Amino acid sequence: MERESKKFYFLSLGCPKNDVDSELWINKLEEYNYKSVKHPDDADFLFVNTCAFIKDARLESTEAIQKLGEIRTKFPEKKLFILGCWPQREGKKLLHLFPQVDGIFGNSDLEQTIDAFKRFNGSRSKVVCVPDKFAVCNPTFHKPDTFPYAFLKIAEGCDNHCSYCILPKIRGPFRSLPESEILRRAKFLIEKNYKELILIAQDSTAYGKDLGNGYNIIRLLHKLDDIPGDFLIRVMYAHPKGVTPELIQTISDLPKIAKYLDIPFQHFDNEILQSMNRKYTSEDIEIILENLNSVKNRIVLRTTFIVGFPGEFEEHFEKLYDFISRGEFTHVGVFQYSLEEDTPAYSMPNQIPQDIASLRKEQLEMIQDEIILKRNKSMVGKVFRALIERQTIRKGFVIARMEEDAPQIDRIIKLKSKLKPGEWCNVRLVKALAHEFLGIEDRNYHT
Repeated sequence: MERESKKFYFLSLGCPKNDVDSELWINKLEEYNYKSVKHPDDADFLFVNTCAFIKDARLESTEAIQKLGEIRTKFPEKKLFILGCWPQREGKKLLHLFPQVDGIFGNSDLEQTIDAFKRFNGSRSKVVCVPDKFAVCNPTFHKPDTFPYAFLKIAEGCDNHCSYCILPKIRGPFRSLPESEILRRAKFLIEKNYKELILIAQDSTAYGKDLGNGYNIIRLLHKLDDIPGDFLIRVMYAHPKGVTPELIQTISDLPKIAKYLDIPFQHFDNEILQSMNRKYTSEDIEIILENLNSVKNRIVLRTTFIVGFPGEFEEHFEKLYDFISRGEFTHVGVFQYSLEEDTPAYSMPNQIPQDIASLRKEQLEMIQDEIILKRNKSMVGKVFRALIERQTIRKGFVIARMEEDAPQIDRIIKLKSKLKPGEWCNVRLVKALAHEFLGIEDRNYHT
């Protein structure tokens, strides 16, 4: 008689880079004959892959752990584990913070930590596995459950050491995945009919700097563009230092590279940029924008900014506000500065009160909403090629997305259609809101 598979529930928090790590855990567990379930009550093992980037992320992780901890306390035979960035940052301290937890696993070497869980095998003793060394890459790769798009991690770690950021300590130094491995994974996904591959890293434009022999993000984009198939490649998390005229031209020219670029500028005032240790100026930002406006194929921009950074006085904020008000960006994310121990910014003078920072965040979001709503309304009546992303609860309706928008964070299109996820269609936009459209299929339109 075949032994019944043990069941696990997996909750992934944080960024797409965490999602990729979670996919590896899930697929490895399934290889070990564990069965994934949708509800924690049905599971023998409970996992939370945490984010520890800022205070709000740790609060979200805390709430998730406590909720699962209640189930763990009610059913002692269940086991609860904390994974990811928070264990990598705090180590075994988390066992004292959450006594109901059975083990913690860091993310510096996922193969090693997953093997440690396999050896655990229901032991009554608690397990801690936070490797000191950071792996170059995780060799195992599986089909993700985000069809029709997939996040493709091309590098890990970061060497930029921005003064507000703890990630270099959590994720380690920058290290590129070998180009051959990226191409292998890309071809695998394309063969599985994924229509959009999203390149992610802490700093995607630094790709290849540690490999030598001419490896870089431009060369990688050319190699990916050469793969046969009907798909898009999207570049996320492009550090401004690496957004060269050559990269911009490459994105504009190559047909399979989405005309979209995510460049986290974080601020526009030179004093604040210097305090952040961003290693560029507002003048450099203006040059990047000029270069983007000079290419033939328009590239849609996403960026992020931080408000309330230490020393951000009213004149610094006004400079940022005026910059955003120019309407250079289709998509803008605004974050309130988070005071993080073990970062240089933690001990900087002139810390900004949280209520002031919160108000500034709201002001920037309001002006950007006005900009994007105006832009969206100008698109009504026009036809755009869109990818069917998922079906809705309402029968006969689907969610689609244009090349101008990345999944999970940008605009969507709601339309009535019988098409299935992964199919392309032409959509005529009929109504615009700030963050979504209503559309209709236009089968008579030809590009």
